[in-house]
Amino acid sequence: MIWTLLYIAVGLYILLRIGTMFWNFVNNSTYPYRKHWALAVAAPMTDAQGLEGFSSPDSVDLADTCQQTLRAGLLHYLELSPASSNEDAIRHLSRNFEASWYRADLHSLNADDDPRAAIAFACVRLAFFSRVLMLMKWIEPDLAWRVLLLNAQRARECFNSWEDFGQAYLAGRRQWLARFRADPLSCDLEEASVRAFTHRTGAWSFLPWSGEAPFDPQPGKTA
Repeated sequence: MIWTLLYIAVGLYILLRIGTMFWNFVNNSTYPYRKHWALAVAAPMTDAQGLEGFSSPDSVDLADTCQQTLRAGLLHYLELSPASSNEDAIRHLSRNFEASWYRADLHSLNADDDPRAAIAFACVRLAFFSRVLMLMKWIEPDLAWRVLLLNAQRARECFNSWEDFGQAYLAGRRQWLARFRADPLSCDLEEASVRAFTHRTGAWSFLPWSGEAPFDPQPGKTA
């Protein structure tokens, strides 16, 4: 009996330590919770590409091979010619990105499209491409994070849970492809695959849907 109680106590202590370590991990200055949340929105595409380090806010570079793989899809997303240079893309983004990010993938919907599905699909793609733009040095980190956090807040306000968001994303991708539009950097996902993001060690499993808002600016001090 004493040994059983001892084992239980040790087990609870270990679980408590793991929980504390994880909480510190997602809330300390190196791995801020809000940035993790914003990057987690891109999970379906991040998982499809198998990008290591993509979901860590501390990552500042993208391997050359990844840049080459993603470049064509990125230019297509920006509606730029495949022959566009990095400088062309940077100039385009400086003029348009912050002013029009919220319309990306939503400006040509048909009357019978499901708007919730379209928004979920757009949120995933915007999170993924904004992160890639940052890592490729096509936009400044401050601008990228501002858009990423605003996009995450949009997702939070439009859906009820990660599960709701994931199911809407699946519907949105099917809707997108049904219009003969390309989505080359993602892949076909089953409902079970999306649900896996919320289970055990999935990308969404440690990030509560409710709680601290991804975008919650604090008023600055007045002189």
